[in-house]
Amino acid sequence: MATEDDALKTLIDLYESSTNIALKSAVAEGLGIAGGAAARAHLIQALGQTSNIELRSALVRALGQATHR
Repeated sequence: MATEDDALKTLIDLYESSTNIALKSAVAEGLGIAGGAAARAHLIQALGQTSNIELRSALVRALGQATHR
């Protein structure tokens, strides 16, 4: 049975391996829902690595969600 850590690692790996903005945005949403320190750290790191406005918007929304979890 997959743990929360397994799910988080899968999301982060998927984000890092994808070049598709829509998929990265969906993963960011998932990280925001999952919350926790690791998700927040990854979202903050990802914000510093992209200039794509659509992706940055998704990351900001996700980070806002993650701060409440």
